[in-house]
Amino acid sequence: MLEELRRWLGNTPEKIAPQDAFKILNSVAPLKSEQQESIITKGHETSSFICREAVLDRGERIAGYEFSLGRKLQTRMLNNSAQIRRVYDDAMLRNLAPLGVSSLLGERFAFIRLSIASLKNPLLKAFSNLNTIIMITPDKQAEIGLAEVRADLKNLSDRGIKHGWTIDSPRPDIAELLHNADLIEIETSALDGIQIKMMCSDFRAAQNIPKLIASDLQTSDDFNLCFRSGFDYFMGPFVSSRENWHPAKSEINRLRVFEALNMIRTGAEFDSIADCLRKDPILTFKLLRYINSPGIGLQKKINEIQQALLILGRDRFYRWLSLLLFDFNQPGYHEIVLNEQALTRARFMEMIAGRGHVPAAPEQLFITGLFSLLDAMMDLSLTDILKQISLPDPVSSALKGETGAMRDALLLGIAVESAAPEVMSAAATQCGLDATEVTSLIIEALAWSQQVISAGK
Repeated sequence: MLEELRRWLGNTPEKIAPQDAFKILNSVAPLKSEQQESIITKGHETSSFICREAVLDRGERIAGYEFSLGRKLQTRMLNNSAQIRRVYDDAMLRNLAPLGVSSLLGERFAFIRLSIASLKNPLLKAFSNLNTIIMITPDKQAEIGLAEVRADLKNLSDRGIKHGWTIDSPRPDIAELLHNADLIEIETSALDGIQIKMMCSDFRAAQNIPKLIASDLQTSDDFNLCFRSGFDYFMGPFVSSRENWHPAKSEINRLRVFEALNMIRTGAEFDSIADCLRKDPILTFKLLRYINSPGIGLQKKINEIQQALLILGRDRFYRWLSLLLFDFNQPGYHEIVLNEQALTRARFMEMIAGRGHVPAAPEQLFITGLFSLLDAMMDLSLTDILKQISLPDPVSSALKGETGAMRDALLLGIAVESAAPEVMSAAATQCGLDATEVTSLIIEALAWSQQVISAGK
């Protein structure tokens, strides 16, 4: 199945007949509707893996996420019939609808890509949330029926669903629709700097000014160009690229954090651990703020380090103290995205504890996920970091790349951050988990990390 999927994602020039495309899509994202009986050959049914991509605002914060079954698959879909595109869209909506994505993300946007052919899909009623934005990619070949699209967009608006358009060149044929949208996404990869500035300027000059998002940004230079051009939102590989990047400084004395973590692991008395941390007022203040965040779910506020140790115990206290290793002064988007990535990965790994073939060791899984990005955060090699801190053997082994169930769980935590459904599928299978379970947990983990980050500000 992976070979078929790689071919479908465009790794070979071979074209796929519509009936074969349906079979492949069904193996990754099956439909459960009467329509399936007539247009898709029955086969082994699995659920699909939802990919996500972060969207930054002008403050270099994460404003939302785009959810899809994979950008490559979507791009290939644009070259197929409206019927095939509806199948793709229906599969994605059926996987997202039960999860309450936009409500879990709080004030952040949930961007969902659809074709014009799917604007009448009855599943859209499940996305009646102010934070959901349906992004529409117009077909370059077919003529758009403006009257029908106007009616469909009005129905979306009446349901409380915002919409936007994705374009990669000026589209005077749908100018009316573009200027009445909530968001316009301009794919920048095929444009030069002058074209990008002109398109942005043209929209800014209009009477109705939609929010503008620059996508497919490859480098920080691309981001800076679009930022200066006046775009509101930004997305693309540049967000997670760390080429020539060095993390900002932190107010936290990380050596003291390592010292306290080692004391916890080696069984030091609570009084001694508390005395170590009290020597750093900033560290103590930030630690208590994290511990009292809604994410920990305590009924009573904790005011002292020793009280926190008694109530939480060594393992939970260790986990919250570890978060301070990811604290920065005036973080840019690199630090913000990496911090959320580490928290989300750690929480996701904790949540899969005891499921499938994953060890029933939630605290160890959390630390494994968190520390797996510590080398990037501290600009040190993982080997050097592991020399400074004592970790449980399964955690240390997983971080060193040694095979085992803990390492498999870490690879799944990494895979769900990718934009390749086949990679997620292979990692989930290794852990004995299915797509529905994984997708639900990763979105919950995103919501949790956002809550913790807000508490730490």
